[in-house]
Amino acid sequence: MRDGAILLAAGAGSRMQDATSDKILHPVLGKPVFQYSLEAFATSGLFSELVVVYRDEAQHQALQSIRAKLAPSTPITYCSGGSERMHSVRNGLAAFQTPPRQVFIHDCARPMIQLAQLRELSEEARTHGAACLAHPVADTLMRTDGRNPAELTPVNRRNLWAMETPQVFQFDEIHDAYEQAIGQGATLTDDSSALARLGMPVRLVTNPRPNPKITTPDDLDRIALLLQVQS
Repeated sequence: MRDGAILLAAGAGSRMQDATSDKILHPVLGKPVFQYSLEAFATSGLFSELVVVYRDEAQHQALQSIRAKLAPSTPITYCSGGSERMHSVRNGLAAFQTPPRQVFIHDCARPMIQLAQLRELSEEARTHGAACLAHPVADTLMRTDGRNPAELTPVNRRNLWAMETPQVFQFDEIHDAYEQAIGQGATLTDDSSALARLGMPVRLVTNPRPNPKITTPDDLDRIALLLQVQS
């Protein structure tokens, strides 16, 4: 049984200001941002089904148009997103026609994922149960009390990691973890958090390549430069 993947495209992009109406559909070097993720996953040969989570019907149609131009052989199922990211993931998990053994969860606002990372994550998850792309925190971190920014307390960055996507889980485990978290009113901004709150281990896989998330208008130019170097 091959893996399955959830490609999240339903984010609101509230921090993009007026730079673009939809960062997932925004063209970068002549291709919509979504197309980079779709190509990586659909041509990898790793997946028996992809689930694309969309925001609204207009975006749904645009994503289908991109898929039609590529004509990937991997079956694709579409489902609508929820009010928060965690609800979109939950909808994606429920949308599989045939639940896979392992499921990748990926934010399509990270368009630089490549086949090498997909393969490594799949292998690590088979060995360890769950695997997530991440990188060690390198910046100096400071904490304030929220009232007086001048009063800074250093934060020890040792053993701190910045989480990325894709993140890979055994389907039954992440499905049950999400159901418990949402049922108990928890807030999840990251998929590994669903397992962590149950005390389940997650393997961190260091990503040697840039894998930034498009969040602000400046990120669009940065991604374009990185993709030029990568190509």
